Amino acid sequence: MQRYEIQKILGQGGNAKVYLVCERASKRKRALKEITKSQDGLSQDLAHREAELIRKLKYPYFPEILEVSETTEAVYIVMEYLEGETLGARLRRMGPQPCEEVLCWGKDLCLMLDYLHRRHPAVIYCDLKPDNVMVQSGENLRLIDFGAVLEIQEDQKDTGPLFGTRGYAAPEQFIRGQTVDARTDIYGLGVTLYQLLTDKDPCEFPCKEYSIRDWNRSLPRRLDKIIQKCTKENPKERYPSCEKLRQELCSLM
Repeated sequence: MQRYEIQKILGQGGNAKVYLVCERASKRKRALKEITKSQDGLSQDLAHREAELIRKLKYPYFPEILEVSETTEAVYIVMEYLEGETLGARLRRMGPQPCEEVLCWGKDLCLMLDYLHRRHPAVIYCDLKPDNVMVQSGENLRLIDFGAVLEIQEDQKDTGPLFGTRGYAAPEQFIRGQTVDARTDIYGLGVTLYQLLTDKDPCEFPCKEYSIRDWNRSLPRRLDKIIQKCTKENPKERYPSCEKLRQELCSLM
């Protein structure tokens, strides 16, 4: 990694840090993810899985993997640097976002998640939240941080250890042996829309106890019902696909 000069830290969590780096030869900006190795080998296995999954994705909504290397202490993933602002950062800077804007973002997120879900095997993102969605110039969205992503075979039941963020992750993500599928991401998308509209932390003010209209009576009742359906505890009561959810959101625009 001596080819890169670290300029600043972009984010960190768990055993991973992401840096903005400059490639010394080309002077190009890159994002460098450093994952500290664990004694059981799990973190390095997950790092290689994450890189391999992103490499397979040929869609403009995902970053490009440029290089993967490792030392005795860590695994390093060099990625395309995405300039912009996360939806989480925008929320912290500006507060609740306009309903029309959130509907557009929700529609776009449905498209990119549906692309993942329709792959063979299906890819479940598992960690949708405002901090994992980048807004670029022209309001284009990009998904970042694929550390929790799963590939699910059609007949697969046991998904092994699951990852996600409390408050955003669907209930089934924390119960071993439960089915994880498109509806799992729909739950995370519903929570994300709820937070973008209200600026309320879903850990403190969960969707099952509060509606968007508890915080803003001017928000459409139908949108409230859509978000409530997305975040049902029972996956069978949620939308069956992101395409179906996208159609519902489009009907409000």
